[in-house]
Amino acid sequence: LPCYWTTSVTAMTRLSPASRATRSRPPVRTEKPEAARIAFLGSAQASNEAGETVIVQSLCWPTVPTAWIDLTQGLHALWTGRGNPSPYVPTADKPSSWLRSCAPQLAAPFCGTAAAEESSIAALLARTSMQTAIAIFDFRDVRTTNGAHPQGLTQCLSVYSQFVQAPMRVPCTMLVSRSQTDATDKLWRDELERCRTQLPNAPWLGALQLQFWNQALEPLPLELAQVVAASTARQVLSGSTSDPLFEAVLTKLAHNPFQHGHPAIRKKRR
Repeated sequence: LPCYWTTSVTAMTRLSPASRATRSRPPVRTEKPEAARIAFLGSAQASNEAGETVIVQSLCWPTVPTAWIDLTQGLHALWTGRGNPSPYVPTADKPSSWLRSCAPQLAAPFCGTAAAEESSIAALLARTSMQTAIAIFDFRDVRTTNGAHPQGLTQCLSVYSQFVQAPMRVPCTMLVSRSQTDATDKLWRDELERCRTQLPNAPWLGALQLQFWNQALEPLPLELAQVVAASTARQVLSGSTSDPLFEAVLTKLAHNPFQHGHPAIRKKRR
């Protein structure tokens, strides 16, 4: 299992879908930040049979300098402990699980066994020295407020700002998200600019770079951020007893919106 922090961070430079195949000029190069100063954005949208849909944004950051490297080593230990299994290939009668869809590397050692995927990734998450902030939106709120999904960035960074205000804490200088479309990526960049205006007591925001990852092989913390968002969205919709994976998510929340029950999801009008 390769250590993904050996990949140059300059590869995080955003490329439009059209430019990924052919490029007329080299990508813009940026100074490689320390792994301990990189945070990751995850997002997920989930729906149920009742027509309810939620969108969740997650922001994950390390709390010790070696957090992301420890995550890679922890996954390597799982591979070794399971006898270095061959990569799982989904079939028509056994399609990919939701975890494999959003985090294929984290789910890879478990040969398509959903229960093993969830419990083992929950253990990985619990052992990773990180914290997370989440923002939850009803899908109709997203449409009526002209993009509440990117607005989740402001909510998450507000929580993170409280975290970095404590003594001896050094803020992250790079924020990495999955690249989507050029238009969507621009919405995120615009929202970061609004964050800088709305959070005047967070001078560290001025140095924060937002980069979009467009390669198939993602950093493991980016996959983990996707897991946090997807697990939260599924839990909000189900409203049932928490599963082990979501229980691990709860232990990482810097601010817990579930303290007084699940955030309300408006019922679809009949």
